[in-house]
Amino acid sequence: MDQSDPRYVQYQEWVRAYSGELYRFAYRLSGRRESAEDLVQETFVEAWRSLEKNKQPEYPRAWFFQILRFRYAHLIRDTGHHLRTTHSAEILDLQSSPTGEAPLEALANQEILQKALDTLAPRIRETFLMVFLEGNTCRETADVLKVPLGTVLSRLDRARQLLRAALAKTMGPPSASHPTARVAAVPEEPFNE
Repeated sequence: MDQSDPRYVQYQEWVRAYSGELYRFAYRLSGRRESAEDLVQETFVEAWRSLEKNKQPEYPRAWFFQILRFRYAHLIRDTGHHLRTTHSAEILDLQSSPTGEAPLEALANQEILQKALDTLAPRIRETFLMVFLEGNTCRETADVLKVPLGTVLSRLDRARQLLRAALAKTMGPPSASHPTARVAAVPEEPFNE
C-alpha cells in the first residue's frame, strides 16, 4: 500500500487517535495486558482488512470498538473461559496517580477495581464499560449492542449493585479516596437518552 494513499493516511490517524482508548477498554474486558494488546492489534488488523466495508467512515471510533467487542467475544468463545489474572508487575511502572495517591495505593486500588469488574458477567461488564469507560450514552450503547434501552439500564443497575457489594466486601465501607466511593457516587440516572 502506497503511504501517500489517502486511505492509508486516514487509517494511520485513526490508529493514533483510538489506540489508547481501545487498549483501556480491552484491558478492562480481559484483565490481562497481553490479551488487551492482542485484542487491540487484532482490531486494527481486522479494521485494515475491512476498510472498504466500513459503512460509516465518519464514525471510526464506534467502528473500532465494535470490532474490538467482536474480537473479545471470539476470544471468550475460543478459549472457553475468561482470562482473568491481573499482575502487579504490569502496573508497577506507575509514577504517580492522577488522584494524588501513592503508587502502591493506586496499584492496590486498580487491582481491587479490576477484580470487582471480573466478578461481573461479560454482558453486564461490557455494558458498564461502554457507558462509564467509553463515555457512550445509554441510547448509544443500546444501539451498538442491539438491545432495548431498558436492558442497558437494567445491566447498569445490576453492575452498580454487584460492584458496590464486591468492593465493600474487599475494602469495607466507602471513603472518598476508595474506588467504592466512585461506584457509590454514580447517580441513579446519569444517562442521556
